[in-house]
Amino acid sequence: MRLSALGDLVFCTSLLEGLRRRYPAAHIAWLAQSGFAGLLEHDPRIDAVIGVPKDSLSSPRALLNLRRRLRAGRYDWVIDAQGLAKSRGLAWLAGGSRRIGFASKEPLAFLMHEIVAKGGNPADIASEYRALAQHLTGSEPGAPRLPVQPESAEVVAQAVRDGTLPPRYVALCPFTTRPQKHWVDDYWPALAERLCADGQRRCVIFGGPGDRAHADALLAAMPAGCVNLTGRTALRDLPAWIARADALVGVDTGLTHIGIATGRPTVALFGSTCPYTGGADSPLSVLYDDLPCAPCKRRPTCDGAFTCMRQLTPERAAAALRQLLDGASA
Repeated sequence: MRLSALGDLVFCTSLLEGLRRRYPAAHIAWLAQSGFAGLLEHDPRIDAVIGVPKDSLSSPRALLNLRRRLRAGRYDWVIDAQGLAKSRGLAWLAGGSRRIGFASKEPLAFLMHEIVAKGGNPADIASEYRALAQHLTGSEPGAPRLPVQPESAEVVAQAVRDGTLPPRYVALCPFTTRPQKHWVDDYWPALAERLCADGQRRCVIFGGPGDRAHADALLAAMPAGCVNLTGRTALRDLPAWIARADALVGVDTGLTHIGIATGRPTVALFGSTCPYTGGADSPLSVLYDDLPCAPCKRRPTCDGAFTCMRQLTPERAAAALRQLLDGASA
């Protein structure tokens, strides 16, 4: 179970990949909050996706019904890949002869049979999930991977046919939950100018429904022909939209991680958070200057200057992307 957080669901597919490779005949079910379950539906490596409405986690009646449903699965292993009190409680509801979960400061660890420290090489993408997969299977797992479903690919192909989507584009993923992880607003149009200069590609902005107004403002300053799809794509189709792109530029956000999981050349912009710098199966360039104050995570000390992101200029991002694309076509 990995209930929520888009980026971590993407990372957790490394665990899924390792389990499926080691146990090809196993029945694998994934428990996630309903709002995130769409990303996992129709993944051929998963036999069942169990969606749980977030508000039901505080309802005794709903939890009792969920317990009956989970116990009916007669699971041998229950893997808590989140390490929260609520995920440990859900693991206990599911039963299982072996309950394994991440170590954390959260309570209810006594409900687990085995607690595993988050391991792996922090420089590798999804390191803790890969380390857990290795612990469970004895073999080295792969990087995160999200397969593109044929139905989703057809949605994107239709968007190209009807002119909603340019035939060639770079996906831009500017939005996160914390301002210290954002790139400078003026940098996105400046980057789009450089990427569109050769006339072969346009830029397409992706994000969530709450980012629409912000994305509209960015689009207004970009070259003609760029597109804003922020809040207009179903979660289940996101891998297809991003996989169709020539490349992706994004900050530390779930959509950027989807770019890597779908094999796209990706430029990732990091400042306040500790970056992964390798371990991807796709071409990856991480821009991170490792300032003395970084990573500050949730406690920035720069009074809103966000120098770590400001000095990652559009020129640097464009050069990094150009190098990735040149290498991919070589």
